[in-house]
Amino acid sequence: MNSTRNIISFVRRYSTSRSVKIASHGSPSTALKIENENITDKISNKDVLVEMLHAPINPADLNIIQGTYGSNVEVGGVAGMEGVGVVKKVGSGVTGLKENDLVVPSMKQHFGSWRSKGVWSEQQLFKVPSDIPTEYLSAISINPTTAYLLLNDFVKLQQGDVIIQNASNSMVGLSVIQLAKARGIKTINVIRNGSEFEDNVQRLKQLGGDIVVSEEYVRTPAFRKLISDLPSPKLALNAVGGQSATELSRILADNGTLVTYGGMSREPVTIPTSQLIFRNIQIRGFWLNKWFQQHTDSEKQSVYDAIFDLIRKKQFKLLIEKHKFSEFDQALLKSQQSGHGRKIVLDLQL
Repeated sequence: MNSTRNIISFVRRYSTSRSVKIASHGSPSTALKIENENITDKISNKDVLVEMLHAPINPADLNIIQGTYGSNVEVGGVAGMEGVGVVKKVGSGVTGLKENDLVVPSMKQHFGSWRSKGVWSEQQLFKVPSDIPTEYLSAISINPTTAYLLLNDFVKLQQGDVIIQNASNSMVGLSVIQLAKARGIKTINVIRNGSEFEDNVQRLKQLGGDIVVSEEYVRTPAFRKLISDLPSPKLALNAVGGQSATELSRILADNGTLVTYGGMSREPVTIPTSQLIFRNIQIRGFWLNKWFQQHTDSEKQSVYDAIFDLIRKKQFKLLIEKHKFSEFDQALLKSQQSGHGRKIVLDLQL
């Protein structure tokens, strides 16, 4: 009889969570391990039990798994930087959250979102509104936030100004286009000339991109003629590096600013000396992790609120492709394919 009571007590106090753990640092296809683990419902006073709903697969997630990111996760940790979940239970000392609230990571440290359920401290969570689609909420913290900060933190841009960016068909690039359009800022968008080029051009223009050209076309006199009626860009956003970054610097206005936030080509950013001396081009870098560590929740809320407002007005959308968590391997493979133009988001309850 006592044995039966103990079994029933165990079932009530524990539930099973599926998680994707980093078994080693290396290729994502071989470095990850899917495990089931028991999650206790008996949480401490400052902790929160969260059922995870959705989580995207970001390039930064893959870099962490490979061990090549600016900050890495120890072997055995759960993968995934961002996501959204619903609060299922709060400890007696939790004051800012309640059952059924929607939450995203605070982004002050690695979160471990690729799991169906987890327990976190209240400080690791950030409440978000319930009127925004949960798929959007899961992917709001990295790409749209990066785009917003790139447009707001380096150059004072006004309606009618022009910016130029490479990697324009990335999720950050697509976000930049929409955020800029909402402010009346024109965008020159540079993308790779691959098999999906024409589809990408159409997609970017539908979202509000003013000019969309290939990396090769940027180096031609025809491109200079194409942009001759526009003011020279005050801001260039670089996520590629190498020759692409060099070309962006040459197109900038005098005293313009080149901000590097990624290095897809794995080639160094090389700026001709003449651009620095004679044209006073400013070279800056941006890392979102550092921004979250150095800014308050109130400042973060202001960024999120601005993006949420545009979503409500239907002036901002995320191109998302959902995959069942039970089909994680296929989702992971799809996330590493170039040119599909959509953010892969895991449905963590399927």
